[in-house]
Amino acid sequence: MTRMTGSRFLGSLVVLVLLTAGTTPLLAQEAPIKIAIVDLETVVAQSKQGQDLQARMESFQQQVQQEMTTLNQQANELRQRLADGANSLSETRLAELNKEYEDATIALRRFRDDKQREGQKMQEESLREIEGLLEPVFEQVRAELGFDLILNNVPGVVLMAGERVDITAMMVERFNAAAEPGGD
Repeated sequence: MTRMTGSRFLGSLVVLVLLTAGTTPLLAQEAPIKIAIVDLETVVAQSKQGQDLQARMESFQQQVQQEMTTLNQQANELRQRLADGANSLSETRLAELNKEYEDATIALRRFRDDKQREGQKMQEESLREIEGLLEPVFEQVRAELGFDLILNNVPGVVLMAGERVDITAMMVERFNAAAEPGGD
């Protein structure tokens, strides 16, 4: 009985091998998966749109710095008037100057916080706009070169990649070309 069961098992195994011998696995019929990496930060930084964003941000920061300097000077003038009048002004006038100085320092902090939020919002909106402009360029490169997957080269996510799969320089070139009048 053991022998019959063993014979059946062996026979079933032979039939299975014969049935599957003429077929190949599904994955073997498809082309290998093609993967590329790109340093998205570099693409944005080296693209015309990214450089325009950087210039706008620097201009915004310079403007904010000038306004902060003016507000800071006004607060310092109030503080100096307080110090100069500590012995000669009435308590009422000193209290008024102290209140003006406190209001000026609060206004300075509020201005700084508001401008910081405004700058972050400006940067986020611009990056979203760049991302929208970059998407069709990525799609074109993906379709043209047959990539199945394009990864952002973020430390910790992409642990190691060869130069052959890094398309960063090509993406900067294509993105800049797409931004030119008459570009794709």
